Amino acid sequence: MKKYQVPWEVGSLFICTKCGAKYNEPELAENVKKQIRKDLKEQDANKKVRVITSGCLNICYPEEQTFAFMPSRGETEVYTTKLDDKEAYEDITKFLKKKI
Repeated sequence: MKKYQVPWEVGSLFICTKCGAKYNEPELAENVKKQIRKDLKEQDANKKVRVITSGCLNICYPEEQTFAFMPSRGETEVYTTKLDDKEAYEDITKFLKKKI
């Protein structure tokens, strides 16, 4: 077995795909991921944070979008935001700005 260094300086962001699908917003996670990746690339920060969608993160609240941040060093953090493309994008973007 080999151990590898994480290539993302800051960490990884996971956006749950099940949250939106469960409440008639099946593309929410994918849409938010694409926009955040685009923003990070424009800021030349795309190598600092890996943004991916994920299956259920096991934090399920009605009408909320769950996302988790796994820093390269430290404890994983899990949050929820509104189940809305614009609000989820804004909340997650604000969160990432504090991390980068």
